[in-house]
This record gives sequence, C-alpha cells and structure tokens, in this order.
Amino acid sequence: MIESLIPTVSEVAQYQKQMFMDENIVFKTKTDKFDIVSDVDMRSQRILLAAIEKYFPASGIVAEEIGQDKPSQDGTWFLVDPLDGTANFKAGIPLWAISIGFVKDGAISSGIISLPFTRELFFSQDSVPIIKPLKTLASAEFYGIDSTFENQPLHGLTLKRRQLGAAVPTLMWCCDSRHRQRPRLDFALMGKGSFWDVCGAIAFLKQKGGALIDATGQDFTECSDVFQTLGGLQKLRTYNFRYVASANKHVAQEIYQRYLKT
Repeated sequence: MIESLIPTVSEVAQYQKQMFMDENIVFKTKTDKFDIVSDVDMRSQRILLAAIEKYFPASGIVAEEIGQDKPSQDGTWFLVDPLDGTANFKAGIPLWAISIGFVKDGAISSGIISLPFTRELFFSQDSVPIIKPLKTLASAEFYGIDSTFENQPLHGLTLKRRQLGAAVPTLMWCCDSRHRQRPRLDFALMGKGSFWDVCGAIAFLKQKGGALIDATGQDFTECSDVFQTLGGLQKLRTYNFRYVASANKHVAQEIYQRYLKT
C-alpha cells in the first residue's frame, strides 16, 4: 500500500545527500540549541506530504515540523520525520534518516525508512513477524545510548558505547542484521524522543518480533491504539519517549527492568 511513496522518499533522499555540506543551508533553533531545523528539513517535508496527500487524500498527517498536520477521514495516519538527525547534518556527520510510519485504526502497520548517505532504503508492510524472534544474544559489543543517559551511571552494565545522534538509524540497526546472526545493535536505550521518531521503526521491530518499551512499561509493538495510549493527538506532540528498543523482546524487557522502570 504505502510502497507508492518509495519513489518520493528516494527523491528526497537524493536531494538531502546533494545538500549535505552545502554552506548555504540556513539552520534555525526551535526549543533549544540542540533542537534545530533547516530549510532542507522544510522542503523535504513539503515534498513528502504532497505525495501522501496525492496518493492517500483521506489519511491524516502528523509531521515533525509544525504547521502541516491534517485530520484523518478514514482512520489512517502518516507520521513523518523528514530529516531525523538535523544536528548531525549540520555538523557534517553523515548519519541522518527519513522516516514515515503508517498507522491504521490506531495500530502501527507499516514503515518506510531511508538512510540517504548510505543509500539504504527499508520498507515494512503489514507488520507481522517475518522470522522467529532471536532466542538469545551473545555478550553485547555495541549499543545505542542516547546523550540523555551520557552522564548517568548504568551500574552493572559493561559495554562499548556509541552516541549515534539520530534515533531512526539507531533503531534500524537494531533490526538490520545484513545476513549476520545478530543485528548491528543489540539494543538502543534512548532518553528523549518523539512519536514521529519511532513510529516507522516500530513497524520493523514488530516484524522482527522485537519490542520498543517506554518508561511507562508500554510495548508499542503490541499497542492496539497508539493515539489513545499517548493521550490523543494534542498530547502526542509533547509526549517524551524514554525507551529501550531491541529485536529481542527478552533483551528489551530486561533493560527496561534495570534502567527505565520507575
């Protein structure tokens, strides 16, 4: 269904890669110095939303950059992050992503994610598991730890840390194994995020039999109505996701119990 958006996502990815390191890009701060937006973000969002409105005129839209949301007429929604990792983009770090999540009747159904710099595009449809969940993971080598946890001791956890600076690529690397026996990342522990950051990736975690558990204990891969859980559309924009994600539910649950549960 949403695969009709893939050519547009690829077009936007190519545009972003062409603009990467362009000294004429204008960046502006939003809520704080770490929350920034550029004209590349805004143009990317306009292109993506125009395609959604063309192919899915009855669908609702919630997009990261404020001002272009629209209500749903048929119970379907698109959650759009046109450029996740703008701070990396500004700093010349080639790690950012485009994310589209599709919600039908309250449940996350599908996702399209692009990593423009590496020319990777991921598509997930009708999020049912495509493989059996991993039973065990070997001793961890790499983890995604958000900067919010950077100065907080994680007692009893020995690991090599990577602060990746962008949620969507981190979550995709929890799913993507590239024919290895295990994903690129065993889990991601994130201290701050928004629903449009995680919606598309949750579809892939569902297919892998994984989990994304927030600080309340809610596993969003099993959530039947995300809008109701988040308190409605009005609260969705201000809801702060503190969460752990993994392709292995047991790992996600263990990390939640140790480091997120309040």
